[in-house]
Order: sequence, then C-alpha cells, then structure tokens
Amino acid sequence: MTEPSQATPDPSATKSPVIVPRVSIDWYRATPWWRLISQSIAISWRTSHILLCAAALLLTHLGLNFSHWLFASEGQTFAVQWLQPSSFKPAVTPLVENSKNSLSTWVAPAPDAFLDVWQKYATPSYSLLQDLSLRRLVTAVVDTLWIVAVWAMVGGLLARRSVQELGLRITAPWVESVRWVRTRWASIAWAVLMPLSLVLVLCLIPWCIGWIANITWVGSGLAALLMIPIVLLGIGLGWVCAISLFGFSFSTVAIVTENQADAFDGMSRASAYTFQRPATLILGVLAAQWLGYFAGSIVSIVLYTGTTLVAKAFGASSRLPLGSSETWLAPILQGIGPLLLTAYGFSFFWTASTALYLILRKEIDHAEYDSISMPNDENPKPLPQLPSIAQDAP
Repeated sequence: MTEPSQATPDPSATKSPVIVPRVSIDWYRATPWWRLISQSIAISWRTSHILLCAAALLLTHLGLNFSHWLFASEGQTFAVQWLQPSSFKPAVTPLVENSKNSLSTWVAPAPDAFLDVWQKYATPSYSLLQDLSLRRLVTAVVDTLWIVAVWAMVGGLLARRSVQELGLRITAPWVESVRWVRTRWASIAWAVLMPLSLVLVLCLIPWCIGWIANITWVGSGLAALLMIPIVLLGIGLGWVCAISLFGFSFSTVAIVTENQADAFDGMSRASAYTFQRPATLILGVLAAQWLGYFAGSIVSIVLYTGTTLVAKAFGASSRLPLGSSETWLAPILQGIGPLLLTAYGFSFFWTASTALYLILRKEIDHAEYDSISMPNDENPKPLPQLPSIAQDAP
C-alpha cells in the first residue's frame, strides 16, 4: 500500500501577520510648555479664583476712591477702570422692547487678555510721566502702595495654588496656601517696591540739579555740566523700571515657589527670566494672550446669557420696570457681569504668569517643573543622635 502524500504547507500560512506600528505625536511630551499654558485656563476660571479676584478688584476700587478723595486734585480721574474690561461699553438697546423691562444691558464685551491686565497694573506708575506735580506724585505713590498691598496677597495666593497644580499636579488647600503666602507677603510687596523706590531716590539727583539751574548767570551752565552723567544714568533707571513693571508677576511666583526665597531673590529671578530668554518670553506671552482672549470670550458669553435670563425672568413677574429707580436689581445686573469678566482676566493673568515662570526656569536653570518648595522643606531636619558607646569594664 502506498502512503498518502502529505500536502506541502503554505509558507504564507505559517508567517505571523505583519503589524504596522502606529506613530503619533504626544504633544504634552513634545511641547511641555503647551500643557502648562493650556492647563492655566482650567485653573483660572474656577469659581473660587474668580470670586477672589472680584473681591480684590472691589477692594482696590474702594481704596483708590479714598486715596483720590484725600489727595487728588479736582478733575483728576482714575487712570484705570478696575471693575470692568477695557473694551466695556454699555449698550442703549433695551433688554425687552416693552416698557416693563426697560433695563439697558450690554452686548457681551470683549474680555481683558494677558497684556490688558498687565497694562492695568502698570498704568498707575506710568501716569506720573504725563503731568508731574506734587499732588499727582502723592496720589500715584499712595495708589501704587495700595495696589501692591492688595495684589501681593491675592496674586501670591493664585500663584501658589497654580504652581502646585501645574508642577506637582495636586490641588493645594486654601488654608495652607494662605498660611504660606502670609509669611511671604512682605517679601512679595518689597520685591515690587524695591526697584521703584530706587528710581524715586535716584530721581532726586536731577531734581536738585533743576534747582541749581535757577541760579542766575552760572546756574544754567553748571546744571548742563552736571546733567551729562545723569543722562547716562537715565538708561539704568529705565532698566530698573523695566524689572519692576515687566517682572513683578515673576518675582511673586518666585517667592512663593522657591525654597526660602526673599525679595532680592524674587527680583533677581524676575530680571533673569525676563531678559535672558526674550524670544521664549515673547512666544509664551503671545500664546497666553491668544488663549486668554478666546477662553475669556467663552466666560463673557456665559455671563451675558445668565444675566440676561435672570433679567427677563425678573421682569416677567415684577410690577416695577427693571430699570426704574425703585428696584435695586438693575445696577447689580449691569455691574456683576463686567466685574466677574474682569476678575477672570486677572485670574488667568496670574495662572499664566506661573506657567511662563516654570517654562523659563526650566530653560534657564534646568529645574524640573515639580521642583517646588513645600512646607516640609522649610524646616531643617535634625541630625541623628549618635549611639552611646559602652565603656569597657576595667
């Protein structure tokens, strides 16, 4: 008998299927700066952060009103409107056409982006350059002190909570953050005021030379001779002002982030991170400006929609016109939306500044994002006790 012939196996059947690996780009690993800046949106529009900034804006407005009542000359107005966005313009179109709901409302205003908030902080100091007088100088100094006192605490709180969430990816408790910032509040304020105080002291030199110029015959020539080195000093004064006005947010973040940081450490880090990597800083600010504007537009639409629905619901059942002087709801509805929208802009400014600080620190000092000082790091650990050596018996 002949054995049945065995079939030759098909080579293609024994081979494993070819697997083509799928290649994708992990943008969080390829561009870690994008994760930090984009995550700033989710942190900044939290209700607690927006309400904190809204309370700080009201406190700032009240303090500046009191300052201008004491020191400002007649007709002098605020350089900055703190309770509404820069582009806020109340509309004249009534909310509802009938006479019962005659409240004039606003079209959803454009939010304050990153640079708009920075301009609001810097404008009170720059207002001195317009028309310098004694009353204006006193008003500007008092306004600056009040703004620094309020926002050193609020900005420090927002920066501390943001840096822990961006770097360590943990949510810091409010009590711990308040305790941490309270111990460093004076350093934060002095990091901003130190360069400005130096500028004011150095400006006394040309001020004294100006009095010399009033001397007859020889005053003008002597003053011109003395002003030659002072003109060169003006370049240094410009750099000192730039450190304070451009890097005040970085100095705040540095003081609440680094281990045992003080005002001088915050000012030096702000100067280094601002001027050593200008290209990185410009790109980061542009990204923050773009993201903050569009995220703020979402907040603006949400606030406008909510306040409009509340106004219509109230007007449908109330016997009084919503815009009449007998109801107190009209000014609240007209003011709460712009106030909260402005508060979001300030909240995003501090969170995005924290992200930019971590990015620049990574590029300049090669420090990891999670290298953040914690309360346990502040207290030095005691040295271990040496074991007692038993003495040998005689």
